[in-house]
Amino acid sequence: MTKSEIIENEISKIESLKLEVEKNPTDINNHLRLGWTYYGEDKMQEAVDTLQGGIQRFPGDVELLYALALSLKKLGKEQESLKLFKEVVNSVEELDDQIRGEMLRRLALGHANLLERGDWDLSGEIWERK
Repeated sequence: MTKSEIIENEISKIESLKLEVEKNPTDINNHLRLGWTYYGEDKMQEAVDTLQGGIQRFPGDVELLYALALSLKKLGKEQESLKLFKEVVNSVEELDDQIRGEMLRRLALGHANLLERGDWDLSGEIWERK
């Protein structure tokens, strides 16, 4: 595949996901997929806009909040992302999957620590097998 074919494929993928969001805006997964696709393509402002739109429709969804926090962090908006990472840390109990929630909480906590202290500092989160 040539470079132009790869770029064309990525554009058509994004356009397809945008259509899915427009067709079915009540499907949270469409917002997440489009937001993460923009993030993966390093289109941070588009990711932020998409994820904020998802949060307007699904307020407080921790997965949307986490994705938005990462996107804002990558844009250099550290204070906004720090606030969202802390919100994720305090909201993961709403997830049905406790293991996924705990993993998301630790990731968000690590990012928050990094922004505040310059270190992931998850030493209190580590456990040992007995």
